[in-house]
Amino acid sequence: MRNLLKRFGVVLMVVPGLLLATQKITIIHINDTHGQIEAIQTRNGKAYGGFARVAYLVDSLRSEAEAEGRTFYFLHAGDALQGPPVSNMSKGKLDFELLNEMELTAMAVGNHEFDFGQENLNELVEIAQFPVISANVTDESGRLYPAFVKEEVGRERIIIVGLTTEATPIGTHPANVKGLSFLQTDSVIAALIDSLGYGKRDLVIALTHLGLQADSVLAERVPEIDLIVGGHSHSVLKQPKEVNEALIVQAGARTVYLGKLEAELKKGSLRGCSYELILLSGKIAEEPDMAARIAEAGEELNKQLGVPIGKTNVALVPGLTEAADELSLGDLVAEIMREETGAEFAFTNAGGVRATIIPGDVTMKDVLTALPFSNTVVVMELSAEQVQELLDYNVSLGPHSGGTLHLAGVSYEVEGSSAINISIGGEMIDPAKTYKIATNNFLAAGGDGYAMLKQGQNIYDTGTGVNSLLVRYIEKIGTITLRSGEE
Repeated sequence: MRNLLKRFGVVLMVVPGLLLATQKITIIHINDTHGQIEAIQTRNGKAYGGFARVAYLVDSLRSEAEAEGRTFYFLHAGDALQGPPVSNMSKGKLDFELLNEMELTAMAVGNHEFDFGQENLNELVEIAQFPVISANVTDESGRLYPAFVKEEVGRERIIIVGLTTEATPIGTHPANVKGLSFLQTDSVIAALIDSLGYGKRDLVIALTHLGLQADSVLAERVPEIDLIVGGHSHSVLKQPKEVNEALIVQAGARTVYLGKLEAELKKGSLRGCSYELILLSGKIAEEPDMAARIAEAGEELNKQLGVPIGKTNVALVPGLTEAADELSLGDLVAEIMREETGAEFAFTNAGGVRATIIPGDVTMKDVLTALPFSNTVVVMELSAEQVQELLDYNVSLGPHSGGTLHLAGVSYEVEGSSAINISIGGEMIDPAKTYKIATNNFLAAGGDGYAMLKQGQNIYDTGTGVNSLLVRYIEKIGTITLRSGEE
């Protein structure tokens, strides 16, 4: 029966008390949790997020809603997977089991749900006691997941449609989505709404993993949408963004925030909306049973990965930094790749660095938390023309994209949308020369849109993990300092 429902793309929801006279609704939402089952420990000793805090809030808000006769939804806008080792070791199984305990209403399929392969995702969907939905992911036989969930609330009908970013083939390793198509989201949802016999008492919620910019375009193109609960861009929206009379909400990433929307449902519209973006700080209690289960999983992991491999005197942080007590981990990784392979220059993508390694002892767990992807080091040769294309594309992404490159051995200036005055190894680029470069296998396969790398010559995957190189470096150097990172 479940397979039939998947193929026809519908899940019917049955929730007690739907025929109560009041039509009030509470929607709470998270997105891009990325395996952040445990709380995030900050450099100043504070803790944020973690599934035990999410669970405590979900229980509390659900009880409040039920006491007030409200319809209650708990939604996840995708990318539950790919993060700290406590999640990655089970390939997301533990995440889904904990979301089951929280009685999640529905979850959209995110691009990182495919990171451990289609078979693993299929297993997670079977584990899930909630609908995992996407209307626009297909293979040669049709839709892979339920397209939507719907239910009657008094005289109103609520339709929740799942959508997955069309850029998924460059947002995970292409091999993970072989044979799949990611259809244009606006045309898919518009056709779906029409096929359901859309009427004036229908409330349409798009549960999307598209990113804020794409959500805004979707709202402009599909006026039937009333609310977009989004993810993918990790946007922190303290208040809903209104586009074409639709509200767009998103709650950052990694369980730091939880969004809460309350409204009255009348004639297919949300009236009198109030919204709160709740910071899951240490002031929020943890659900004790879930906290105990997570602690047990963490303790078991620490037995395997908690032994120090070295130290760092500075914080190793994602992105770029000029702070005196910080070092860009992406820059450091690129330099290590260059040195290890003898490449003339090397690079890695900013999106591959997911967490900070705080000063003090460094363990394998710390490394795998910061560099969770199982990426390997690839070397290849690029012509000067391909190097130009590579750097121009990097410029086009801007400084804050997951595809933005951390570079070692190459520098350039920016003029308009182009890289100019390119210097490799301290010498200006030679148009007649071919350059040996090192990168990771995700980018080498065209990930993040770097299609030009698929045209490189003498491509060789070393099989050495990027995170393994960092471990080897820390073991060799003993203690990371700003000076050692700059050499």
